[in-house]
Amino acid sequence: MASAQDIRTILARHGTLARTIDGLPDDACLFDNGLDSFGAVQVMMDLEEHFEIEFPEHLLSRDVFSTVRTIQNFVASQMVQQAA
Repeated sequence: MASAQDIRTILARHGTLARTIDGLPDDACLFDNGLDSFGAVQVMMDLEEHFEIEFPEHLLSRDVFSTVRTIQNFVASQMVQQAA
């Protein structure tokens, strides 16, 4: 299971979010709070390694990385698909 805390730990390692991630609600826009496209790519690679999933290219979008909740939901769905 992909917990919100797991996602927050990964986000804190990238970009300027380290200073603010713990104070953000799960639905706060990460891009409005310091995440940029380079950071999103780093987060994606970290998520893939940590959760042993792969992000399909057609699903790589700003929407997937917009909030802790959207990342958590996406990672959970990928974990279910890979387990099937």
